[in-house]
Amino acid sequence: MEVKILRSINVPTTNGETIEINLVEDNLYGKKTIRPIIENAKMKTNSDIEEEDSFYDFRPRNIWEIYKIFHQGDRIARSGNYLCGVYKKPEDPADFDYVECDTNHASSCEELARNIFRFYPNSVLEHLRERICNFLRYHDLGELGIGDRPDDGSCDRAEKFTDELSTFCDKIKYLPIESQEELIRDFIIFENALSPKIFLGEEHEDFTWSKDDLMAMQFAKLCDKADAPLHALLYELEGRPGDLMFKKKYFDGITAQDQRYIDEIGESSQSAVWIAHFLDHYNNYEFFPIFLAIIVEAVKEVRGEPFPWFVDFCIRHNICSEISLDLYCA
Repeated sequence: MEVKILRSINVPTTNGETIEINLVEDNLYGKKTIRPIIENAKMKTNSDIEEEDSFYDFRPRNIWEIYKIFHQGDRIARSGNYLCGVYKKPEDPADFDYVECDTNHASSCEELARNIFRFYPNSVLEHLRERICNFLRYHDLGELGIGDRPDDGSCDRAEKFTDELSTFCDKIKYLPIESQEELIRDFIIFENALSPKIFLGEEHEDFTWSKDDLMAMQFAKLCDKADAPLHALLYELEGRPGDLMFKKKYFDGITAQDQRYIDEIGESSQSAVWIAHFLDHYNNYEFFPIFLAIIVEAVKEVRGEPFPWFVDFCIRHNICSEISLDLYCA
């Protein structure tokens, strides 16, 4: 059966190759769904050694190469925390005493996912769980060499996506081709987890991802975005709370998005503003109520009670019902 390609995305890599990502129409589920197909992915091996020895087993070397690449994330600081004054960013990353880095974040996201699977065993279909965890382990490799750009409205989203996709494809080149294709596909969906319409234009706005793709990558996105405010609450427990006023005083100021949340909730603490952002942007994702309940419990433990602005904020933004909010805040 001939597939209908609705859009192609070409991603150049340092191999000199171009990975082609085709978004094709797939009506397998009885409605207009989009499936990413990855073409031209090639596994990088040490070709010099292979030419000298045709019996060379490249697998141990490739495992070492991807291990090195993964731990480059140890030196990518999570930008929001130093912008809010949780710790200062030294000129030499080796000077960090403890700083949350991309590697910590990836591990934390995966741990959050696995614990939700344990406590809510009927939440996510079993065949999707390892796919989610595999992706979360590598989801921020696109920041290597680029850095963690804050999700505060300060950067162009399309440009950020293009830059990170290119780096992501390059950094996973030592993995088997099948693994590369799975991760690239999931990266595309993860970054646009509600709908593929950003790629396709208004004429195809009724298209969607498959049910499995929606469930898996919306869950992964919630793990990624909930980890930031949960970590901010951990820093409050440690006695080093972040505040957006630090960002205003020592950096280039705060964004309009930051200011809007500060004005609406009446405080500038890092945890509160980031939770308001999470509530506002991700409340229409599947599984959101689970993550909301976890965040509410964390706030109760750290602050002693829910935020005073919480219920009114949720009602204004049509987040859950008043009955469910009463249960959360009980």
